Amino acid sequence: MKRPLIGITSSKTADGKLAMSQNSLNSVWEAGAVSVLLAYTEDKDKLAEYAEVFDGFVFAGGDDMDPARYGEEVKFDNVEIDADRDRFELGLYKHVKATGKPILGICRGIQVLNVAEGGTLYQHIDGHRQTPTPGTVTEQPVNVNKGSMLHGFVEKERIFVNSFHHQNIKDLAPTLEIDGVSEDGYIEAVHMPNHPFFLAVQWHPEIFREHDEGMRRVFRAFVDAARGKES
Repeated sequence: MKRPLIGITSSKTADGKLAMSQNSLNSVWEAGAVSVLLAYTEDKDKLAEYAEVFDGFVFAGGDDMDPARYGEEVKFDNVEIDADRDRFELGLYKHVKATGKPILGICRGIQVLNVAEGGTLYQHIDGHRQTPTPGTVTEQPVNVNKGSMLHGFVEKERIFVNSFHHQNIKDLAPTLEIDGVSEDGYIEAVHMPNHPFFLAVQWHPEIFREHDEGMRRVFRAFVDAARGKES
């Protein structure tokens, strides 16, 4: 069976190279698809072709969004903006959303998608960037809403995840619904109702998927949706 083609957004280094972890690429491959890093562009024709050619899209982790995108000025010295990526991802999302193709947001991705849909962010919160650096350390509890999209994959009302971020959703976009919340009250997972597949999480499931069946189900369901198959 031919593998679906997944476009992944990534960070860009100072010398212009795209950077992506092997975990992100492997998680998509293991779920049954092929992933391609998408070159930044603001060209509408190229963005439209991306939306047409690829079967699904991962909005992956990276630096912070420019607070100007949600009507604020920078309030903290540790806000690291990637304006080029902001322009690229917001333009890409507009084209992809119109197709109804599957979308998976991870870390920065959940923030980008929330802002794209009209939400806002906390520019900085304490206590959500864990000290143990291996992403396989899953020490942050998340309460999962029963009956939510995420609950259908993890089949638990409390899960443990990794946590490598300092920003979170503040005002939830009106088109999104909450799937999971941290024990200190921050939104950790969302989905878009009536969309074929739209799920975004604040943690990095690609890193600890090998020992978490629920996270593997997330990637498999995403790829199945890209294939046009119901999970």
